Amino acid sequence: MDLMKEYRPDIRPGTIPEPVTQIPFFQSLSQSTVQHILAHTTILDCEPGDHIVEEGDTDSTLLFLLKGKVRVVKDGTLIGATWGAGQLLGEVALLTDGIRSASLVAENHVYCLRMQSGFLDELSDVERSAYYASLYCFLAKLLAERLDETTVKLAKAEQMLGHTIH
Repeated sequence: MDLMKEYRPDIRPGTIPEPVTQIPFFQSLSQSTVQHILAHTTILDCEPGDHIVEEGDTDSTLLFLLKGKVRVVKDGTLIGATWGAGQLLGEVALLTDGIRSASLVAENHVYCLRMQSGFLDELSDVERSAYYASLYCFLAKLLAERLDETTVKLAKAEQMLGHTIH
């Protein structure tokens, strides 16, 4: 049973909350761009077992983990977990026309910042270009790190099974 709550963050004009300043993606953007983005965000407050997103759903919002641990489940199989403030969740859907490639399930009490795409309409052309440049640079680095981790795990698994990498 999902007990997840969603609400708008309480943000004073001209300020950026401490948890947001710790997210690497936001560190590369101007304060005015971050404030525009925050006006279009919500906080997800999830209880253990809540499904934050469902595999196969169409949704292009980005999620940043603020607190807690999230299980990544694909075809009913646990394929990973992520924890730690600032972790990006749901980035694959952004690159695949919004189709969620896996489900995200709260392992414990989880808080996420949900970023809607509607804020883009309010940005100037310069700010919008800076946002996209920062986002794609951030995604490229993140996906390269994840690919590197996966390659190491695959090599170890093949070594354990006695296979060689060709």
